[in-house]
Amino acid sequence: MKRYCGSIVKRGSCYHWRFRNEEGLFTSRVVRNEAGSKVTNLAEAEKIVINWSSELLSLRNLKSKEETILKIAEVKSLLKVCRIPLAELEEAFFNHPSAPTVSPKHRKTYHSVLNTLTNFASQIQVETVADVTEEVAQSFLSYYWSRGISPKTYNSVLDILRCVFRLMNKDNNPFDSFKKKVCHTEERVAFTVEQLQKIWDTLTSPTYHMLHKEEMIVLYKLALYTGARCGDLCLLRWSSVDMQNRVIRFMPHKTAHSSHKTVEIPIGDVLYEALSSLDQSTDYVLPNVAYRYQHNSGGISRDTKKLLVAAGLKPNDSGTTRRVLAVSRMGFHGFRHTAASMMICNGVNPLVVRDLLGHTSVDMTAHYTHVNLETKREALQNLNVLPCLPQPKLIGGEKSIAETIRELSTEKLAVLGHWLDDNLTTTQKEKLSELLIFAV
Repeated sequence: MKRYCGSIVKRGSCYHWRFRNEEGLFTSRVVRNEAGSKVTNLAEAEKIVINWSSELLSLRNLKSKEETILKIAEVKSLLKVCRIPLAELEEAFFNHPSAPTVSPKHRKTYHSVLNTLTNFASQIQVETVADVTEEVAQSFLSYYWSRGISPKTYNSVLDILRCVFRLMNKDNNPFDSFKKKVCHTEERVAFTVEQLQKIWDTLTSPTYHMLHKEEMIVLYKLALYTGARCGDLCLLRWSSVDMQNRVIRFMPHKTAHSSHKTVEIPIGDVLYEALSSLDQSTDYVLPNVAYRYQHNSGGISRDTKKLLVAAGLKPNDSGTTRRVLAVSRMGFHGFRHTAASMMICNGVNPLVVRDLLGHTSVDMTAHYTHVNLETKREALQNLNVLPCLPQPKLIGGEKSIAETIRELSTEKLAVLGHWLDDNLTTTQKEKLSELLIFAV
């Protein structure tokens, strides 16, 4: 009695297997051995067809169509399964040709997340990448969240796991279906002119002490007059500074791997004077600051926070719980926000601001723009010159404003002057001054 479904027929010099497929239709298949060669011996053909028949019967016995599809894919080797042990996942991921390029700091974060996953999986007898199912992923994320991490940290962990498993186990990423936590974060603020004055008075005071104070003063001038990021300025080299043509050219570290865009920032008079006082024979513009940043990148930021506190400012909004963390409102990055906001408030084209800051889009530049109340007041005040609006009413019946002013006494002119000082915007005062000069 034959132990296989269908029949074996000889066509030419080789054998074919004729059978009904999963849909009940007759089909035929050339009998081949493991080497892929056509079988010409009947006994060998029967052994191969017996194995094929058992696979076919198991497919027919599956309960659902979904199970059938998965089984067919597995039999045909269409489903790629990653059997790499979780303990070797990090090394395999970063050795992959398509692995992303990450900084040493982010590499440590990857290591921490994957190491925690490996330790968690070992406790539930999960050893390989393919064994990490959606249920395992859910258990791990729940465990990580139970540690009291913030929503921002949770989302960062989820992004790392999605990235790793998307590359290493393409056909089955167990972390793709999970949603991120909602983060309630606030934007950093730009410094006002009054706050900048307080900061500068504190910084230049002989009684205020700071590590490498002379270089730090130049660093803060660079930050305010270029709008560049802290790391780019701390590691700025003289090779990027053209003192003759008064321009700084460098590729921001943050976008070096994405946009490859070099920024060009003109050097103004204040910045030129500050840079001229430095030793230009060194590699770095600020050698002491550069050395410190390379060995303790957080030291510059912490010293900046101390400076703000000494100037009477409040850098942070205090948090209430571990998951509602203190929000940093002011810091070194505030100088970048300040530079962008002041340029926009002074009427600089947003496209120019975008190029100066090294942004890839104007939308990102808008994130750094903080329009103050004075600029909004000036914008609305300028609407008074629109032709569709009615002309100003005369003072004192039929008399014009000019006639009324000519008739005012010295005391009333003084009152008018005080009123103009209190109510006119800066732009209006400048225009009035120009008008009076030309009138004389």
